Amino acid sequence: MQLKTSAVDSTACIGEFISFNCSADAVPFVTSYELFENDSVIMDTSGMWSRTLSSGGVFVYKCVASNSLGSMESESVTVSVNGR
Repeated sequence: MQLKTSAVDSTACIGEFISFNCSADAVPFVTSYELFENDSVIMDTSGMWSRTLSSGGVFVYKCVASNSLGSMESESVTVSVNGR
């Protein structure tokens, strides 16, 4: 299972638009994905998300993929968001 972000070198600036892509090879197929920011669910869809960064700080993202047998968590991705 893998979570990737478009943030270059894990840094971004306030107001920037970044994307996340979560993918998992699972049998049976993954039925849902959730994106977490600092342990809170922020989005749940197909495994691809876009987000405009509205505040500075250090944010830890992870993805959880679920199917009928259970769920699996990705390794976390840390993004440092700086002022412009």
